Amino acid sequence: MSDLKDHITINQDGEDREIFMSFGLLNEITTLMGDPATAASVYFNPELREDVLKAALHQRTKTGKIERKVERLDDLDISLDVMEELLAWEVEHAIAFFGRAMERVLKMKGQLQGLQSDVSSLNGSPASPSKKR
Repeated sequence: MSDLKDHITINQDGEDREIFMSFGLLNEITTLMGDPATAASVYFNPELREDVLKAALHQRTKTGKIERKVERLDDLDISLDVMEELLAWEVEHAIAFFGRAMERVLKMKGQLQGLQSDVSSLNGSPASPSKKR
């Protein structure tokens, strides 16, 4: 997933529109999805699918703040192919985020286990100043 693009250009209402995957948008999408299993099932959950699409389609400032919300997807002139491409782009970003987060958690878990092992060996050492006598 290293070839993910930060921007996608879609045709909306007869004009090209660029959408940026900011941290704010990614955070909104992953909050909607909740976890990796839900991210993978977004294609089969109509309400979630609509919310995820609308999150990307809201009109935003350059910093990502919502200027105008999309209330209904059928108010937009966007082809089925473009909507599916946009949804896939969002899901790929979410799954990549969840994957990176899991790698960090596993790395942290290993570091914590190493620290616990070090503390245990210090507590069990007769020369350790932390050992109670």
